[in-house]
Order: sequence, then C-alpha cells, then structure tokens
Amino acid sequence: MAENPIYRKSKRYAKVKNKTIDDVRNIVIKIKQLEGVSTNTIHGYEKVFNDFDRFFGEKTDIKSLTQEDARNFIYWQLNEKVQFLNHKYRKNKPKGVSINSANTYLDFSISIFNVLVNEKIVEENIFNGIKHIKDKEKKIETLTPEEIKKIIRSLDKRVYSELRAYIIIHVCLDSFGRINEILSLKKEDVDLDSQVVTFSNTKSGKVRMVPISKKTVKLIEEMIEENEEFESEYIFLTNHGKPLKPDTFRKHFREVIRRSGINKRVHPHLLRHSASAMFLKQNGNIRVLQKILGHSDLIVTSRYAHVLDDTIRQQHELFSPLQLIEDVQIRKTRTKRTRK
Repeated sequence: MAENPIYRKSKRYAKVKNKTIDDVRNIVIKIKQLEGVSTNTIHGYEKVFNDFDRFFGEKTDIKSLTQEDARNFIYWQLNEKVQFLNHKYRKNKPKGVSINSANTYLDFSISIFNVLVNEKIVEENIFNGIKHIKDKEKKIETLTPEEIKKIIRSLDKRVYSELRAYIIIHVCLDSFGRINEILSLKKEDVDLDSQVVTFSNTKSGKVRMVPISKKTVKLIEEMIEENEEFESEYIFLTNHGKPLKPDTFRKHFREVIRRSGINKRVHPHLLRHSASAMFLKQNGNIRVLQKILGHSDLIVTSRYAHVLDDTIRQQHELFSPLQLIEDVQIRKTRTKRTRK
C-alpha cells in the first residue's frame, strides 16, 4: 500500500540539505579566488567568516539566519566584539570596532550573501537593506616634512633592517603605495630604465603603474644588491631571506617612531597620506593624484583637500577676483594722472 499522501514529501525541498557557515565559507572563498580578487580581499572574507563563526556558531545552518540576525551581527561588531581575543601578549583588548571597520564588515557580508543567493543556497540577502553607519568626516592625519626627516635621521643604515626601513620609507613616499603593495614588489615589477613600479597586489585588484624618481631607483637597486645571495624574486626580505610581511615591518616601524620621539600615532599608511598631502600642497593636480593612488572615485582623493588650508589662503590672496578688479582700477587711475 502506498504512503499516506498527507505525509508525502515535496520533491524540491526534501532534497535541500543544511549548509553550515563552515560549508559556505569554502564555497564563497573558492568563487572569489576564481574571480581573481586580491590576496588581501580573500583575507578580508576569511576574517568575516571567522566572525560569523564567533557570533553565529560554525555549525549554524546559513538558511536559518534572518535580517534581525544580520543587524545583531553588525551591532556586535560595533559595540561588543572583543578585539585581539586570541592574542596572548596583548593586554589591551578593546570592545567594538571603528565605524569604518563595521561598514567594511557589512560590505563583505553583503558580498558573501550575494554569492549565496546566486548559488541558490539562500533565498535572500539578509544584509541587504542594512545601511552604512554614518560617521563624521575626520581630517586625515599627516606627517610634516620635518617629522619625516626626523624619522629618516633616526635610522642607522649600517644595520640591515634599518637600511631596509630607510628604503621602504622612500619607496612609500615616492610611489604613494600601500605597505602591502610595496612589500609584494618583485624585481620584475620595477623597470629601472623607465623608472616605473608596477603594483599588482592592489586593494582593487587592478594593476597600477607609478613613476618613481632616480633616487628611489638607486635605493631599490641597492636593496636588490643587499639581498642577491638569497636569489629571491622579492625585493624586500627578512634577515633570513624570506619575503618581508607587512605586520613585521609595522612592528619595526613602531620602534623607529618611538625612538624618533614623534608624539603621533604613526603607521606606514600615514606615509601615503603625507605624500598625497605634499603633492597637493605643491599644486599637484588632484586628478593625477587620483590615478597615482588608484582611487576609482575622486571623492576619496578629495579627502586630502583639508591640507590645502594654508595654500588656499595664499592663493586666494594672490588671485582673488577682487584683487584683479582693484588692479584694473589702480591702472586706470594712474593712466588718468599721467595724461593730466
């Protein structure tokens, strides 16, 4: 006798198995790798999945999550997440990430669920409709030329790590590059004759070519010569000939800053900010700077406009429309006097 029709299972939904957060992590990461996104972006997806594990539980069925769960996740990021949770030696473990970081986690979460919708693993993107958290626009911190000179003078170039830092600082300032981009440079990425560096490991995933000065070319050549015994394709290496990691450089850079006596929160990215500020202060074209920095939107580049306060004031005094009118008036008055 056939089964009771009341308990007959539907064909479509009976076959659907639960997908845990751990299951979909592998699916999403593989798809993003096939899309060719940068290593840094993949690392960003990994961080979000790690937080999904912490907040939802790695065995949670992804289809069971609701938009309320999504909101709670972003709220947790902003207010409750304990940072550096597994860091053994870090005593200060603040709660909550910055607004900027919370918005970044939101962007990654939206992207993850877009993949899951496309793959028909979930029916809707639970993060859609959650708006970015508004934040007051902050001035971008920069270093003055005097502070940069102070940092450079504090380096002892007789020591390999100090010479390496000296060269990295110059490359950062001259190429406007991010520290990840610079430490990913291989010998083949530098055209010594044309004085051009090619950044391949970029935030956007797009290759960017930037001109550099003769001095920077010579310093890069010096770095390559210093490391020739290791026969590595990378330019910046550790004492043992391994590619130098950004966190390793950041740690050394903090020591250099502390030693130089500069009372600012200085990090490698501040060199990129400072280079951009100095470029504009010397009347560099903002659209050219946009191309050099690799910004897709001019609005992002225009954040550096606040550094022009003094320059704007000076230029305004010299080229104010009223100044032109007054000059014309003075010339007319002088002409009348001469004729008399």
